[in-house]
Amino acid sequence: MKYFAIIDGEQKGPFELDQLAEAGVKPSTYVWRKGMADWEKAEDDADICRYFRNRLYDLMHPESTAAEKRMKESLEEADNYPDTGTPPAFSTRFDRYIADSGAHIPSLEEIDSMQNKEVPPPNMLPVAIIATLLFFPLTGVIAIYFAIRTKKAWKEGKHKEAHENCRSSKMWTGITFCLGLILYALLARL
Repeated sequence: MKYFAIIDGEQKGPFELDQLAEAGVKPSTYVWRKGMADWEKAEDDADICRYFRNRLYDLMHPESTAAEKRMKESLEEADNYPDTGTPPAFSTRFDRYIADSGAHIPSLEEIDSMQNKEVPPPNMLPVAIIATLLFFPLTGVIAIYFAIRTKKAWKEGKHKEAHENCRSSKMWTGITFCLGLILYALLARL
């Protein structure tokens, strides 16, 4: 199996597994081989870790060569991946993951367009009032304010604004609830 490595900021290779140590590959060196979606640190590749562990064992126990035979057998089994040609461009793992998965991260505008604006948002006013009275009045007033604005915006035909106000009312109700629990916990300790 052939490996490529980023050594001193340059792509080097291809190397056989037993040539990696002489090439200067360390655990933090990025490597790639066919079958890998992206560059990985050498310490994250199971075959490289197994090889170096067996190599250290063999150096400490020169009479044992069975580990090297097992390693070559397992590498031959793993060499059944289709050849993808040259390694991919070196990029961040997250970017590569998103590109390979085909996932689409929607923008806020797309999320807003997915919501059904013809359905009125839930009435958060009773929940906001209860949270204000029982938990934390300072932030509860903000939750009530947004709940009232939700109803008003819906009546005026501003459906998008009504949904935004409802979302804000939910957020401030949650904050009120959490701060109230923290306050009760502190008071219980006294």
